[in-house]
Parts: sequence; C-alpha cells; structure tokens
Amino acid sequence: MSKKMLSLAVLPFVALASTAGADEGEIQRILEAKEAAWEAGDGDAWARDYQDDAGLINLFGMRFDDRETNAKRHSEVFQGAFAGTSLDVDVQDIAMLNEDLAFAEAVLRVSDIESMPAGLPDRGDGVLYTRMSFLLERDDHHGWQIRFGHNTVVHP
Repeated sequence: MSKKMLSLAVLPFVALASTAGADEGEIQRILEAKEAAWEAGDGDAWARDYQDDAGLINLFGMRFDDRETNAKRHSEVFQGAFAGTSLDVDVQDIAMLNEDLAFAEAVLRVSDIESMPAGLPDRGDGVLYTRMSFLLERDDHHGWQIRFGHNTVVHP
C-alpha cells in the first residue's frame, strides 16, 4: 500500500479521534461548570445542562423527572443544608459510547458543611464525598446535555 493510500485510510480515524477529544473537553467543561452554579447557589444554573426531560436520582434515592424539578430541588438545597458550602468536581472518566452518547463519572466533594444532614456520613470534618454518574447525549440543536444523573454517597 502506498503512503498516500495509507494516509487516506487513516484520515477518518484521526478525524474521529480529534472529534472525541473535543467532545470529552466539552463534557468536562459542562461537569466542572457545576462548581460555579453551586458556589452561586443557583439551581437554574445547576440544571442548565440537563435536557428538559432529564432524570436525576439524588443522594437519598429521590428521582426527579425533568430539568425544572431538578433546578427547584437544588435551589432548596442551596438555601438549606448546603448553604455556604463549596463544591469540587473531579471528573474521573469520560467514555464515548458512540458519537452522540457518552458516560461520565465524577467524584464530588462538598466542603464547609456546618451540620451534616441526617442520613449522610459525618466524618467530623464538614466534608461530604459523592460519586456521580452522568449519561450525556448530543443533538444538533443543543450540543451535549445531561440525559440522566445518579448521585451516590461515598462512605468512609
């Protein structure tokens, strides 16, 4: 096979790899934007990157079936038990399932908790760790958005 033919054969794979890298970067940005929404105590900003009918299961196993309910619940959380706390999102893995579907996993660290809410592990340091999984979907109108999220407490 000539170098020219080999280059033409490899070209689609190189283009796919660069697209995947750009997609992973965009997904990383979406997940890390949760930090600023948390700091601002803004439930609408928290839910902004979820699809209109996206599902979410929170730490207590409660299921929310749309962006609006997700935003409302997070606004309550930001004004309640987690008011004045900080969030750090550490994206652990992004797996491209196909060109329009991805799975991401992140460890969330909520710090500066004055009093740990009942039912959550209290390490005595005002810090809560969770592991959150995200299914993301891309479409031509909205780009990447979260289709489903599931948050789980990490016990000491």
